[in-house]
Amino acid sequence: MSSAQNPAPAIRPGEDMRSVGEAVTAIALHHPAGRGWWIAFAGAAALVGMFVFTLGYLVYEGVGIWDNNNAVVWALDIASYDWWIGVACGSLLVSGILLLLGVEWRGPVSRVAETVALLATAAAGLYPIIHLGRPWYFYWNLPYPNTFGLWPQFRSPLLWDAIDIVSFLVVSVSLWYIGLLPDIACLRDRAYAEATRQIEAVAPTRKIALFRARAYGILASGWRGSAAHWQIRGQAYRIVALLGILLVVAVQTGASVMLAGSVMPGWHGTLLPITFLIHAVLSGVGVTAALIVLVRGVYGLTTLVTDRHLDVLARLMLCLGCASAYCYATEIFGTFLHGDAAGRAVLIRRMEGGHALTFWIAVLGLVLPPQLFWSARARRSPLALAVAGILVAAGAYADHVMVLVVTLTQDFLPSSRLPYQSDPWGVATFVGSLGLFLALILLFVRYLPSLSITEIRRLVPAPGQDGAGRPRREGDSVQGAPLWGVAASFQSEADLAAALQALSALGDKVRLDGYGPVPMPRTLRPLGLEGRSILPYALAGALGGGAAFYGMCVYATAYDYVFLIGGRPRFSWPSFVVPSVSFAMLCGCLAVHAALLWLNRLPRLNHPAFNIPDFLRASQDRFFLAAELRGDGTEAARIERRLSNLPVGGGRPSPWRGSRDERAPVPRLVHVAPAGRLQRSQHGRSGQGSHLGQERLFSQADDHAPSGGGHGAAHRPGPGGAATGRHHRHPGGTRTRPLRHLLHPLPRTGWARSRDDRGARPHPSG
Repeated sequence: MSSAQNPAPAIRPGEDMRSVGEAVTAIALHHPAGRGWWIAFAGAAALVGMFVFTLGYLVYEGVGIWDNNNAVVWALDIASYDWWIGVACGSLLVSGILLLLGVEWRGPVSRVAETVALLATAAAGLYPIIHLGRPWYFYWNLPYPNTFGLWPQFRSPLLWDAIDIVSFLVVSVSLWYIGLLPDIACLRDRAYAEATRQIEAVAPTRKIALFRARAYGILASGWRGSAAHWQIRGQAYRIVALLGILLVVAVQTGASVMLAGSVMPGWHGTLLPITFLIHAVLSGVGVTAALIVLVRGVYGLTTLVTDRHLDVLARLMLCLGCASAYCYATEIFGTFLHGDAAGRAVLIRRMEGGHALTFWIAVLGLVLPPQLFWSARARRSPLALAVAGILVAAGAYADHVMVLVVTLTQDFLPSSRLPYQSDPWGVATFVGSLGLFLALILLFVRYLPSLSITEIRRLVPAPGQDGAGRPRREGDSVQGAPLWGVAASFQSEADLAAALQALSALGDKVRLDGYGPVPMPRTLRPLGLEGRSILPYALAGALGGGAAFYGMCVYATAYDYVFLIGGRPRFSWPSFVVPSVSFAMLCGCLAVHAALLWLNRLPRLNHPAFNIPDFLRASQDRFFLAAELRGDGTEAARIERRLSNLPVGGGRPSPWRGSRDERAPVPRLVHVAPAGRLQRSQHGRSGQGSHLGQERLFSQADDHAPSGGGHGAAHRPGPGGAATGRHHRHPGGTRTRPLRHLLHPLPRTGWARSRDDRGARPHPSG
């Protein structure tokens, strides 16, 4: 069969959920690139240093160092800004469309694309500030109360840029963080296991490992992989992606509207908005493809970033290259066939004038390199894809320079025709911003998951039972710990959903929840979560924010601060649309993010579920059920009987490794100690009845816990580092605080022990 009928797999056979997580998180935890990364970072840091020096000289001397003149008031500064925002728009658009279409192979592409969008937006945001001349007054562009009662000029493209940048930055950060949140939780758990290992071995880097685990714990905001978390996160992810797509269209078409509002020749083509959008997407795809190839080659992620991903990116670049060729052909033939004399003169100057090199770099860079991918071998070549991506990005930059500079050098009046030559300071500013982008990319790859673990895990089969749980410990005593709930472990989402369905008849007597490493749509019905939606929050935020900003523009320009220049009407409603749409997307994104955190009760770093045995595997390859008891705990035995009577493969829990009967389900009763400790008991079945063993975890505040008997027992981590807290002893005999509670403190709803250990008292917040 043909390759179209049998496409290459999006992930290599043999991968599972655990191996995917280990492959991606190992980059951030162990830094396999080593010396090569430091060499690259040193080069990027040198460019950042040049950028800082250039900006310092710019502030000292003024924007005149760029050699802009009265005719060419926009040159490399605005060209660089347009290029950066175009790269951001293209990357965000690709990620958003792949997400909304539900493309299964998007995992390796979406994370890199979202990161490129975020960092390119940050680089672009510097240019509207530094070209002001007095950048420390940048906030004058924004409407804020002031003693003079002044308003900014809402008809000015400078204010449009300010609103666009702020909106784009908020949307990019939100989309990037929502997609990254479950992966940070996976990295948090892996970092905790690594910190546990180093502390146990008294490694010299144990403090660094502990700090890293704490940092990831804070960034994860208490993400637990709950079914409710996954549901709201999926909705928020798609809604923010849609808002980002609308913002991309608004920003790129707004730039063309800004040019069309002038009288300069060459800026009034009806195809100009489409051309801007196509070139933006093409440059974003090119930069994203080059970075994906770089990460794939340096870190050896060929099993996760396969030839299929390269082939799809190449095909996308080919389609966009053909669209770019159509736009150039339409502009050239349309101008020569039915354009006016001024338009034909601008086109001839682009081809033959002093800046003809930029025209040919733009045309050849945006049109020719993508044509290589008519060949199947070129589409699967990482080198060809990376080189083509860099060339189309360079062509897009040359296109921005050509559109701005060539047109501005020769106005209708002979007195307004002034030549322009690129100045070294303008080039240094752009190269420095490129160094800043590369430095941030290198930091991202080194310390955060560079590929989407969650999306890649969707492609692997359900995890098998590998028995990586903690060995069973016996002989400890509960000593009156109140029962919090019952926990059970499962191999697949289907088993978890069946168990939740079996327990859903208990009603209000228990509070059920499910946890897993991937979204779990099958669990929503038994949990009663199917009807939840955050779309009303997004609509209210977007419509309310857009209407409020539009009303502010009308009030300020038509009534409160009338400032009529250039023959504009008093009510210039078209000029208010662009910033109002951008601000609407900003408010909608903020509403979605607030709803995500509020409905999921995040951040919350002290949930009792973190103390379920082997709960670290909820971010790796296991699914967990937690039944929180409401009352005196009499439903625990009933829950256990229901789970034990379920058939194998139909909701019966998986055995915890180390239990006496590996073939029987072993639900665990989770106890919250009244003295600030969390105690766990394993409640299993045997032929002679129930056996009760205990495990406990001391809280961070319980430094004076007894060291003898059951309360001082230390529990070693199981295979894979799936450990809970323990007391560690250094060579001097000093006992440290338990590591687990440094990352996830105990729930405040339980009981707390006073520091002097004189008895139990209710916690003030309980």
